Amino acid sequence: MNLPKQTGIVIIGAGIQGLLLAAFLHELGRRDVLVLDAGYWEGGASGRNGTLVRGGFSSPEWAGLFQHSIDQWKTLSRRLGHNVMYTPRGYAIIAESEQSVDMLRTASKTHQSFSIPSTLMTPDALSKKIPALDANRISAAIYLDDGGTVPHHAVMKAALRACQDKAVPVHYGAAVTAVERTDGRVSGVWVGDHHVKAELTVVAAGGQSGDIAQMASVEIEASPFRIEACASEPVRPLIQQAIALVDRMTYLHQTARGEIVGGTELRGETAKRNLKSSEYVIPRYARNVVEIFPQTHDLRILRQWAGYLHPAPDGGPLLGPHPDVESLWFTAGWTYGIAGGPGAADLLSRAIVSGVTDTRMACFSVDRFRRGKPCIEASAVIDSASSAA
Repeated sequence: MNLPKQTGIVIIGAGIQGLLLAAFLHELGRRDVLVLDAGYWEGGASGRNGTLVRGGFSSPEWAGLFQHSIDQWKTLSRRLGHNVMYTPRGYAIIAESEQSVDMLRTASKTHQSFSIPSTLMTPDALSKKIPALDANRISAAIYLDDGGTVPHHAVMKAALRACQDKAVPVHYGAAVTAVERTDGRVSGVWVGDHHVKAELTVVAAGGQSGDIAQMASVEIEASPFRIEACASEPVRPLIQQAIALVDRMTYLHQTARGEIVGGTELRGETAKRNLKSSEYVIPRYARNVVEIFPQTHDLRILRQWAGYLHPAPDGGPLLGPHPDVESLWFTAGWTYGIAGGPGAADLLSRAIVSGVTDTRMACFSVDRFRRGKPCIEASAVIDSASSAA
């Protein structure tokens, strides 16, 4: 492994956050970026997710950041020079309880203020777009025209190829073993016995971001969180859109190969720190899907996998510099890391180069919890109470 002794910016983590940030920094003229990853390509959460993307959240903070990300998705293939396979097939956020219906009404108003293309729908109206669902079981839905899916293998391949095209060095199997602090700032990292001096270090290490923070003798507000997903056997086209069942903490979509891919949360299972599949999650997921989409009742599950996150208590990302030490930045704490990847990389790279932080990023600052400014999002399919446990 040929690592330099000195560089301008070290990015720890070569998932979607780290790779896109490196590519965008290069666009802005930084030719001194080094990306290090302890694992293998697509070995972390960037290769273990549901591939759903949307911008239409209910809070102004989340809507601003994630709709900006959707705008980046629309041009990302051209920007990277490789196809990320973003497909705006539509995204339905489905409510069953009155509380969730009220949330959708609030979200609809937020969408109007941000010019997000969305429609608040009755069950009958939604069933015309998605005939396979049981309209009698739902109360309302929001339909997002530009939401959809992005296969993680496509965007990861495109992001890595873009870095390679730009001669940005990306090293997998390069575990950072220590973070060096000098005079109140992070001045470099160690990879085994090799020291790399750096002006700036960015932590984009997904589930291991907290471990890297501890190496730098700082803390971040995030907790271990385990998710599971699965894929059914292929079946004829039933569900064109991406689906979020907010009352059931369940999401799903159907791939081009006909598999129905999705997952659900189950308290107790989310707190485990491993990638082993659980026997408890699949029955809950299957029941949730079959009750809303009855035609899926006899499908077999062919594959099941787990992913590991490290989300902040409100489920939103931690973006920007750490308040307790200079030259240490984060893009961490993610739950919607694929969806928010291009938007975060765009805003973060601009903040690093210009020194000016966009307001859509500023509200997700690393120190927002100590300031009493969490970014609560009611439409996220994430159990924030569980993630904070």
